[in-house]
Amino acid sequence: MTAATPHPTRRVSPRVLTEALYRAAVAAGRAPSAHNNQPWRWRLTGDAMDLYLDPDRRNGGGDRIGHLDMISCGAALHHARLSLAAQGWRVTVHRRPRPSSNHHVARLRIDGPAPASAGTARLARAIRQRHTDLRPVTGSPLGPLDLRTLSRAFTSHDISVHILRPDEVLTLTLAAAHARNIEAAEVQWHEQLTLWAGAGRILGTVDRLRLPTRPGDHDRAATFVVLHGGGDQDIEWLHAGEALSTGWLVATQLGVSVLPFSAPIKNTQAREALRRAVPDLHHPYLMMRLGRHMSAAGAAHSTRLNTAEIFSAPHPL
Repeated sequence: MTAATPHPTRRVSPRVLTEALYRAAVAAGRAPSAHNNQPWRWRLTGDAMDLYLDPDRRNGGGDRIGHLDMISCGAALHHARLSLAAQGWRVTVHRRPRPSSNHHVARLRIDGPAPASAGTARLARAIRQRHTDLRPVTGSPLGPLDLRTLSRAFTSHDISVHILRPDEVLTLTLAAAHARNIEAAEVQWHEQLTLWAGAGRILGTVDRLRLPTRPGDHDRAATFVVLHGGGDQDIEWLHAGEALSTGWLVATQLGVSVLPFSAPIKNTQAREALRRAVPDLHHPYLMMRLGRHMSAAGAAHSTRLNTAEIFSAPHPL
């Protein structure tokens, strides 16, 4: 989807270029966005589109450094790139084109027409299908083939993925059970972990009413993964967002639900608990729950929910 060719191979009318860029901006508006803030804006000029952080839409609170904002912008950047590639355009991407500008995230420039592969077209179609499903995972656990496919997708853009082993999930669950002063960003994370483990089976947690203990809520079919990498600069968090977008769209094609958690980003206690459970992690960027859902008839499916989500698919621009 990227190339080093500096100029179009043949002249293309400005109207055609503008339409292609506009369609890419619309596709980017469907990218997963923390708290549905869409903390970005696009500027279209000629054969290029520039991505900027929007100060009026940035996430506040525990994300003072802006990591969630960069992940969201990375997902929007990937959606735009994918849309242009699926429309039949070759593009060059410059990330952080002006290091002196904190708000200028990336520039996409159309180099010229290029044939779109069938795989690219299919992945682009998944943009409209992608969504967040908050329901407990009730389908069969993901098999080795699905996990390999998803791992390859999430490890694009120099980002690594770690699939949590059952003992690592239990270690995190115990840390959640004994945590104090739980912040809003952690509640969903804690609930999902304890659904997986079954709060009633964890020693010392039976009387802790904030943990789910209802029969049938055990979510053992879920798989938990962590995106991580070697750096902690804006560019690495931007890449993490691009990897999130790539992996989530591939998961959508496979009928796999993705539920991201922001707690390891926004809360120091949660981040340290994750590092203790998985000592081999470098810089954790995002933790996610993967799985499939079953319909009443027993068939795997995924239904769009109109529920407030940590990461959601906003309406197009």
